[in-house]
Amino acid sequence: MPIKDMSLLDKNKVMKQFFKFSYQTEIRLSILLFILFFLLINFEIVYLLNLSKKGWNEESQQNLKGGAYSTSQLWQNEPGNPKTIAKIKSLLSLWGLKRVDILNQHGDLLFSSDDKTDIGRLQPADSSLNLFKNKLTSGKNFFSEIYPGPQKRFYQSYFYTFTDYKSQATLFCRVEKEVSRLEWMERISRYEGWVRGLGILGVVFMALLLLRNIFSPYQRMKRKAEEEKIFSPSGKKEDIESVVEVFQKVITELKEKERKLQELYVQTDNKARNLERYNEYILRSINNGVIICDNQGKISGFNQSAQKLLGPDFGLNYNQHYKQALAKNHALCNMLEGLVIKKNLSAETEIEIEIEGKRQPTRFLLANGGLLRDENENILGLVLVLTDLTELKKIQQKIVQQQKMASIGEISAGLAHELRNSMGALLGYCKMLKKGIKEGSAAYPVVESIMTESLTLENLLKRFLDFAKPLEVKWVKFDLLELIRDCIKIAQEKKPEVKFSLKVEGEMPLLHGDPLLLRQAFQNLILNSIEAVSDNGEIKIKLKRSQDDKEPLAELIIEDNGCGIISENLGKIFKPFFTSKEKGIGLGLSLVKKIIDLHKGKIEVESEPGKGTIFSIFLSLTEPEIKPESAKVSNLKTAEVSI
Repeated sequence: MPIKDMSLLDKNKVMKQFFKFSYQTEIRLSILLFILFFLLINFEIVYLLNLSKKGWNEESQQNLKGGAYSTSQLWQNEPGNPKTIAKIKSLLSLWGLKRVDILNQHGDLLFSSDDKTDIGRLQPADSSLNLFKNKLTSGKNFFSEIYPGPQKRFYQSYFYTFTDYKSQATLFCRVEKEVSRLEWMERISRYEGWVRGLGILGVVFMALLLLRNIFSPYQRMKRKAEEEKIFSPSGKKEDIESVVEVFQKVITELKEKERKLQELYVQTDNKARNLERYNEYILRSINNGVIICDNQGKISGFNQSAQKLLGPDFGLNYNQHYKQALAKNHALCNMLEGLVIKKNLSAETEIEIEIEGKRQPTRFLLANGGLLRDENENILGLVLVLTDLTELKKIQQKIVQQQKMASIGEISAGLAHELRNSMGALLGYCKMLKKGIKEGSAAYPVVESIMTESLTLENLLKRFLDFAKPLEVKWVKFDLLELIRDCIKIAQEKKPEVKFSLKVEGEMPLLHGDPLLLRQAFQNLILNSIEAVSDNGEIKIKLKRSQDDKEPLAELIIEDNGCGIISENLGKIFKPFFTSKEKGIGLGLSLVKKIIDLHKGKIEVESEPGKGTIFSIFLSLTEPEIKPESAKVSNLKTAEVSI
């Protein structure tokens, strides 16, 4: 199709295609334009140099002519006058002159503004005048050539002829000016052709070197791409275009691989995060305490169970050495130290932890330690697993206690039969003796004492049999508050001078249990408190709801301000036949604990000598799997009762 028949859009496309250059051509054109620009700058500098030299030369000649003419006018009017000399010297700074001399036609010096001997000159009118004596005889004005002076400076003189009005003699006024700048400019002008030529050759050389350095990497990249068979060479495309095409292809492939790597990274990171969270969930969910240390012994991880089992006295912190964290328990530190030194795979020990301010001050833990190793058996650190054995120890103690009680029951069954038979016979003989002896005789008090002691022993045997015989709980639903009030009323009748107070916190439902057995247990505890306090003593009883990890509880607290119990006896008071009283037999608190255990509850004691004792009883509010004989609901709410 002819161009004239094309549309405007097609013409624009043709024009763009016509003026489109390759990358290499564009670089060459750019270097060529740079050379032309440098030449233009070079000629411009030469032009400005010549223009400056011409301007400085004209300015210097104007100053020389002006100074010579002014000096001649002053000398013609009053030659040799001091005022005239002073005015002539003032012209030096006005016209920027070095010196002014007045000479005769033969070159002899008549006056000079330079009163001192100049360095490099023999006389004020120095030997430089010899250069110009031949021209002085002509009687014409002239400029001297530039000549050197002292201190590597250059000067130029102007000789101006004039006639002295008095003597009618022809005189010369010679003015001298420093033109060092003009001389150096002249010297530069002499060599500027060589400098310009060398500069052009240097620019051309640098341009060729630049082109070579620009194209060389692309050529190497192209050869490398051909060796790696990334692309097939095409004769239509230049090296740079081919390399750019390969580079674009590689960039596209790298972006695609980067995208895939990013997806894999996201997937791997999500899996790692999920695994980390899963491990955290496991550590958080298990009841065993876990402490992990690195190969330097610093804590790198632990769960809340570990802190809970060890108690607040052991502060676990990240990046803290296990010796510092577990310093209060030498058994743990020695076990872990043995693992580190002996390189054993595992170790095990039982420890006791005393927690201050708790109602159960002692906690029994089983500590299992081991070395963390990778697949190459390299040691990565330590792991410590803590298992709570407190409940197990309590169960074992209960089993031992029950076995003891069973043994006592078996022994007491046979012993009671023999003792009661003997006591019956003894009492029968005593009664016969008492009938045969008169009341005022000397043997009568003896027989009375024997009967009294026999009855006391009979009572002791009865109480012992009550403790040893199996108890059967008759489960009913009853009002615990009313039962406690009855116990307080009975105790108050025995010792009215003791102050009692009863406090109820929260709404209390009816309790499932045996009210007769619980009444006996509560009365024993209150009677013990009455015996421990003085006449003006005080007994505080509190009833409230509490909660443990498994179920809701009714908590009964009996607190007195009596003599207290020494710490050595706190662990023994619930054992049979242990007592600190002179006339006690040590079965009261043992029977109390037996009744509470039968109700699946627990009893705790805190005491400090001289300050008092606190008994805490916990009974379950959960309904047992029985048919209750009562279905009443307590309406008791928070109350403060003083009795």
